Amino acid sequence: SIQTGKMKIKTAITELLGIDLPILGAPMFLVSYPDLVTAVSEAGGLGCFPSLNYRSVDALKDAVQEIQSRTKKPFGVNIVLYKEHNPDWKQQLDLCLSMGVKLIITSMGAPRTAVREAKSAGSLVFCDVVNLRMAEVVAKAGADAVIAVSQGAGGHAGNISPFSLIPYLKKEIGLPVLGAGSIGTGAQMAAAFSLGAEGVYVGTRLIASNESGAVQEYKKMLIESGPEEIVYTDKISGVHANWLSRSIEKLKDPSHPKEKDEMKKWKDLWSAGHGVAQIHEIKPAAEIINDMVNEYIDVKKNLA
Repeated sequence: SIQTGKMKIKTAITELLGIDLPILGAPMFLVSYPDLVTAVSEAGGLGCFPSLNYRSVDALKDAVQEIQSRTKKPFGVNIVLYKEHNPDWKQQLDLCLSMGVKLIITSMGAPRTAVREAKSAGSLVFCDVVNLRMAEVVAKAGADAVIAVSQGAGGHAGNISPFSLIPYLKKEIGLPVLGAGSIGTGAQMAAAFSLGAEGVYVGTRLIASNESGAVQEYKKMLIESGPEEIVYTDKISGVHANWLSRSIEKLKDPSHPKEKDEMKKWKDLWSAGHGVAQIHEIKPAAEIINDMVNEYIDVKKNLA
């Protein structure tokens, strides 16, 4: 059901989260900070950020407080459950739940502990999955929804086409599914919903927003790059992910300053998904979301 003026699209995901639009701003490393999170939530979707954007639990606490001071709307925090990648995940989880964060998004690892604690704190847990086996593990653990991270998603991504993965998980798992991977327009959103998704995860398109934490050169590279220039490799982070080939070339340049600091090293290595094909300008996050919703309504009306 869609209300004009204050647009609403009702799905299982909007009902669960208490939001107007089934659009989640994907939590992006070194990109999603309070400005972007707040903008997406205020626009009717749900803004998310990764806990790993902050080096300490205190810094994470400050970020959560800042977002809560700027919006009364819910938002989400992504927590990587691998000890090797994120040794503080348990403290991060406890902090977020104690501060009333509505949604925890888990990546990697089995979310049994996260689900159990979130349930008792009244929060929800959505889990990133790239295949059926992972989806079965998180469903068994009690996840509230799965995020089908399909081929062509920015960051860590699977290699199954969304045309196959979304309906596959929907049928086999029986939980609400969010589509992720090259969804940044209303037409792509309508396609995901027609495949059985009840929400969409928008990442790459929001990197090219005014509120994103990406540097201007990164945003420009998204506009200039085509989907042919996205490289899917595990050579960079140890896990298969999609990267902008132009940023990898730039790093190979011998004149490029070499960075010792691990976190700063990532600042020059830029990730993006196949959705770069549809990025032509940088604009406010709220406008990106409004455009998606308006195009979605038109597409639905004009389908044969």
